[in-house]
Amino acid sequence: MTPAATLPRPLGAYARWRRVGDLVFIAGVSARLPSGEIDGVLREGAAVRHDVAAQTRRVLQTIAALVQEAGGAGLADCVDMQAFLVRAEDFAAFNAAYGEYFPGEAPTRTTVVVRALPHPDMVVEIKAVACVPIASSQ
Repeated sequence: MTPAATLPRPLGAYARWRRVGDLVFIAGVSARLPSGEIDGVLREGAAVRHDVAAQTRRVLQTIAALVQEAGGAGLADCVDMQAFLVRAEDFAAFNAAYGEYFPGEAPTRTTVVVRALPHPDMVVEIKAVACVPIASSQ
């Protein structure tokens, strides 16, 4: 799991997460690293290839760290996720990598294909909602 202190900072004026009662809302997370680079970008000369599975894993690791930071919980406490993919043909690889993190009961999920994400090397973004009772986070 990624320690919260090493998470990338938001690029804009928004919170990485907000808590409302027992719910923790995680803002959209990309595969951006604290250095500003994006995980899962493979450069071979002038060619660039995007590893959607690597980006999906990085996104879920970051979400896990944010849920931990927000309420001392983890991915198992996520109840809903919204995933954004840049390419429909990446769905199978995305779904396989996503499934590695939810071998049992998974949160509900909506996956949509979008024209683009904020950086051309981002091919996956996920936002999440976790349920973490206040009593268990103290």
